[in-house]
Amino acid sequence: MAEGKEGRPREWERLESQEREDYEVFYVRTDRARSPRTGKVEEFNVAVSPDGVTVVATTAEGEVVMVEQFRHALRTVTMETPSGFMDEGESPLDAALRELREETGYEGDDPRVIGCLELNPSWQTIRVYVVAVANARRTAPTDLDEAEDIRVLTVSRERARELVRTGGIRATVAVSALALAEWAGD
Repeated sequence: MAEGKEGRPREWERLESQEREDYEVFYVRTDRARSPRTGKVEEFNVAVSPDGVTVVATTAEGEVVMVEQFRHALRTVTMETPSGFMDEGESPLDAALRELREETGYEGDDPRVIGCLELNPSWQTIRVYVVAVANARRTAPTDLDEAEDIRVLTVSRERARELVRTGGIRATVAVSALALAEWAGD
């Protein structure tokens, strides 16, 4: 492996970048880049999409606000933390509070970013900011998009851990967000 400063791999020189296909929530671009080790030029297809947020909202009773929804890619219902894309110019905190309110009708206190996940940096650009919210409480009805059909529920931390262990919660973002919240003490 070609090593740069402090033994880390060196950056590849990008020679060209071309947008290929646009699919509404992401587009594909092809990058041509030169290997710092071999000098050979390679092509890489990259899925470019807006960054997102996911929210670990806990109630005063210590329960975690979760959502269940049908996911078309896998043709199944999943249990996840409330999540969504950030609008252009929107901060992670503002996006997280908006998504929590829209998907669940909940609001809370002391929102803070506790981490940032890179879903699959080998071919995707998306970063998902994990936001913790305390004292979550339902303050309004949900405000779902036309294509959303969501069931809101709360589960104890112990039940959430059990669901992760037994496969009831499998979405990478939800599992990672719940783990970050545990490590952060939220």
